[in-house]
Amino acid sequence: MTNRTRWTLGILGFALAMTVVFASPAGAWLLHPATSIARDVRTLFYKAVAITAFFFILAEGILLVAVLKFRAKPGVPAAKWHENLKLEIVWTAIPTLAMVILSGPAFTAMSYMETVPKSDIRIEIVGHQWFWEYRYPDRGIIFANEPLVLPAGKKIAADITSIDVVHSWFVPDFGIKRDANPGRINHVWFQVDAPGTYEGQCAELCGVLHAQMFITVKVVTPEEFDRWVEQKKKGA
Repeated sequence: MTNRTRWTLGILGFALAMTVVFASPAGAWLLHPATSIARDVRTLFYKAVAITAFFFILAEGILLVAVLKFRAKPGVPAAKWHENLKLEIVWTAIPTLAMVILSGPAFTAMSYMETVPKSDIRIEIVGHQWFWEYRYPDRGIIFANEPLVLPAGKKIAADITSIDVVHSWFVPDFGIKRDANPGRINHVWFQVDAPGTYEGQCAELCGVLHAQMFITVKVVTPEEFDRWVEQKKKGA
């Protein structure tokens, strides 16, 4: 296999991998984030990619130049050298500084995600093998194996736990992935921008039917949500 063929196959493989990532549900937060949290995560991702891509391209460029310029040729041995303290300090210090700079936005985004604000609605999410149970304690509503219904534009605080094994409540459009651990309550919050149906799935291997533990969130207008609450209370 020639070098040209290897480069072609490598580029095609990378393009195919990127296509799969962006086309899959897991890539939804990059393409159409539905919450402020998802938008913050996307922005942070792009910053990290920009910084790391710069160093990747620089390092690979230098490597390519070194391979082409100093390789062995007919009658000419390959160049040899060993250690360059100044160069080693520079290529260690610059990426370190870049990561320090990136840590600021990263910690800000994490703090924003982890700090649950005063919410409009509080729900409880309970993982089972292999379905999700939803509770609205302030409204006296409990159900399972049905879509979670929420109003658009309202701050939702969720307490997430499990009654058996570790599950993970993952809705890509929301930028939310939080483990549901037995005997422990994890907290998360989000505010969905617009009505729509959002899909997710348990993201923690939890048994033989893990692949069928889907999540559906139906986001409606506040008026539709109030009507749904009344119907649910009547047992409709």
